Amino acid sequence: MYSLGLIANLTVLFVNLWGLTLLAGWFWRNRWLAMAAGPWLFVTLIYAIENHHGLGRLQGSGLVATLIALGLIGLSASDWRPARLGEKTQVSLKLWREEFRPRRLAVCGAVLIGMFGYAFAWRLASPDVDGSSEKLADLAYICSYLPGTTIPVTDAWLHPYPSVQYYSFQHYAAALMGRMLGLSPGATYNIAVSILVGLAAFSFAGAVVMLARQLWVRVLLIAAFVVGGSGASGIVHLVYKDPALWNTVRFIGSIPYDKEPLGPIAKKYAEGYKHLELPGESFAYTAFLGDYHPPLSGYYLLGVGAMAAVLWSRTGQRRYAGMVGATLTWSILANTWTFPLQALWVVGWCAVNWRRWREICPAVIGGALLIWLAGWVYLSTFTAASVQYKTSLRLVPLDQHTPVLLFILFLLPTIGLTVLSFYTRKTLGLLVGAAGTFYLFLSEFFYMDDVYSGEFERFNTVLKWWPWIAAAMLLAAAPIVLEQAQRRWVRILGIFFCAYPCVFAFDLAKAWFRMEKPGLEHIEGTRFLTKSDPSKFMLARLKVETPGVVAERPNKDSYTNSACLPLFAGHRLWLGWVGHELLWHGYAADVAQRQDRLMQFFRGEMPDSANWLRAQGIDYVLWYQDADTNEIWAKLAEDLKGSFVWQEVFTAPDGRKSGLWRRADRMNPSSP
Repeated sequence: MYSLGLIANLTVLFVNLWGLTLLAGWFWRNRWLAMAAGPWLFVTLIYAIENHHGLGRLQGSGLVATLIALGLIGLSASDWRPARLGEKTQVSLKLWREEFRPRRLAVCGAVLIGMFGYAFAWRLASPDVDGSSEKLADLAYICSYLPGTTIPVTDAWLHPYPSVQYYSFQHYAAALMGRMLGLSPGATYNIAVSILVGLAAFSFAGAVVMLARQLWVRVLLIAAFVVGGSGASGIVHLVYKDPALWNTVRFIGSIPYDKEPLGPIAKKYAEGYKHLELPGESFAYTAFLGDYHPPLSGYYLLGVGAMAAVLWSRTGQRRYAGMVGATLTWSILANTWTFPLQALWVVGWCAVNWRRWREICPAVIGGALLIWLAGWVYLSTFTAASVQYKTSLRLVPLDQHTPVLLFILFLLPTIGLTVLSFYTRKTLGLLVGAAGTFYLFLSEFFYMDDVYSGEFERFNTVLKWWPWIAAAMLLAAAPIVLEQAQRRWVRILGIFFCAYPCVFAFDLAKAWFRMEKPGLEHIEGTRFLTKSDPSKFMLARLKVETPGVVAERPNKDSYTNSACLPLFAGHRLWLGWVGHELLWHGYAADVAQRQDRLMQFFRGEMPDSANWLRAQGIDYVLWYQDADTNEIWAKLAEDLKGSFVWQEVFTAPDGRKSGLWRRADRMNPSSP
């Protein structure tokens, strides 16, 4: 039965995406762009409203939206022309139907469903939303938006402070989907990451379709993006005995180079330089990993911007240039790290078309400003909060440069396509080659100076920049090299540089077959919690409690399965992952002090603990972890008597208690 419900929800989701495509298509008359841009436009509209007034849980809105979408689908499939419409509107309706009839959308829809299915298959194979990576941190942002309060919302991991320190637009979009479909937090996460991966891949595919004419070229480029790795994808097998997927990502810095005969040679070469951690997570690796992380939006916006730019060059309509401009502000909202890269190509595109600057520049600026106005409340607080990071663009110190050979190997396909662009004997090829050279130069000689230092000084910069640059050059350079180069050897090498990263697909396949694949019934992402009786019964109990603020024994480290159980049950935490909250808040002293106070409380050493909990706005105290002993429980039970009510949830065979304290003045749960 759960599977039927999930399939029904997915059907409703895709019907609504179809409806958004038709709405966007009335203004942007291209099915690929409309399908990719529709979700951005709709989410931005609701986001603009909730910047001023939260709309709550949005119960029933999914049904209304589905009925509207079905009406639009029916209109696109029919020949009905309302007599009341004027002649101009009649013509527009006819042109709209010609582009968006169901049979015209069949290929686009199949590509989107296929890309979603690929991403969803990874989530079915590994559905746990756990502490193994950034999943729980991303879930916390989604949970911050799920109540539907006015933006900026309260941080679900640091009540009662606002969540303004992160570029979280895509997390808002996930929560909006969950609110409209009535999904649980975990199901919202897994479906959202699948649809975002699917839309990002679809967006890239749409841009490829516009830039490449031949089917085999399109298939090769889309495959290189969706399942391709870095230049280290094949080489890692020659220098490391048993490489895992992440070894390709961390080729520079984190693998031992222990396979004879090339491994020791590579190790000796690397030891001649300062040890640096310089990772690069390709789109394929990100899809496998399942983190709902902002780089996915960076790829997505790259494709949307490229499609809009191509369509402007074909039609000259300013609405397409406006869409290019909109991607700039969306980049700030969804993935600020790639905003400089997105802005650079947009500025370059405007410069190349300088003769038509009166048409293009106002439209680009107008599109960017319109999205800024839609999110100006959040952007104002976000930009103000970002000052505490003191992030700035700096020159890379001499001892922080990438070892030359490792730089070439890791970025080999990108460097290869960049160089080959100069040999195409085409003006566009020269421009693309110059852009690729500049991007590579920028990534090696400049970095964003953030909170990281030492061997991690450039960690975040290359992690976010290198994969985006690789995707951009694959999209921009490969069609020119493969289809327009006059020299045969250029085309052959171009095929190699596009096909070689696809060896990563074999590593992906191997990983897939090794996974457990527990099935659809675990799509809520809590399987790792339900393996233990205390956490399983605690989760069930919290789901029937009135949503509130929860305190549990903190873990001193991030990337642990802590500070998550209340999120899955729809509650907020007084303190989440300490390391992440410190990072997000510029290592503010009060965050660390929160951890100290919680530890003092859970040791039973907090004076007047009941009043302290009430003063902090804490509604529930959870007692289920290994360190939560009966001895400490007895002391806390005495301290909290009268102010908090103990609710026993589970008693282990050895007598260990698990349960929660609920504030005495809160309503009882709706069911036991």
